[in-house]
Amino acid sequence: MTASRGTVVAPAPRPGDHVRLVSPASFPSRELVAETAAVLESWGLVVEIGTHALDRWGYMAGSDEDRLADLDDAFRDPAIRAVIATRGGAGAYRIADDLDFAAIRADPKPMVGFSDITALHLALWRHCGLAGIHGFLAGPRSAAATRRLLMDGEPAVLHRDPRAMTVEAEVPGTATGHLVGGNLGTVAHAIGAGLPSLAGTILFLEAERTIGLGRSTAS
Repeated sequence: MTASRGTVVAPAPRPGDHVRLVSPASFPSRELVAETAAVLESWGLVVEIGTHALDRWGYMAGSDEDRLADLDDAFRDPAIRAVIATRGGAGAYRIADDLDFAAIRADPKPMVGFSDITALHLALWRHCGLAGIHGFLAGPRSAAATRRLLMDGEPAVLHRDPRAMTVEAEVPGTATGHLVGGNLGTVAHAIGAGLPSLAGTILFLEAERTIGLGRSTAS
């Protein structure tokens, strides 16, 4: 989401600041958490791992209560300057509306995540006006873009990929507005159930396609 009228942009974390890894949705592998921590540490950040970030409860990283507790602890802790989701998957929508929004408004900090973490981004935007970062740290391209958004405060420019399987629709001109969206399925399921107004916004969607027996992502 971009800064605009009514948007709260949290201060960017600086080298030496503490950030917290949490798992609000599906459970991650230890290897993924270690990789994510290593990327953040290479930026000079001090990484903490949420109490339940590696838990397993069915397909989710711990019970709803435990995953919510990790999120609230991270947002309430004044030493934590960014909250990073280890992965998406499914489950964040179950706890999105129960966050401690008063604490978040009192000390806003950026939330980073993609896929099902869209449910948290939408809730933070709806209740607090807090801009989030739709990003991921696996892979050099994703990590570089996420770092620019998280720490540099520089706008990210997304160029159209002619190889992407996407609709070929181009409209000339310039548009301004809040950048709102995220995972297509999560946004669609939020219609009539907490989706913020999209009037005057620029909508972006992340989608997933299935090819044969394998899976690949497209945006």
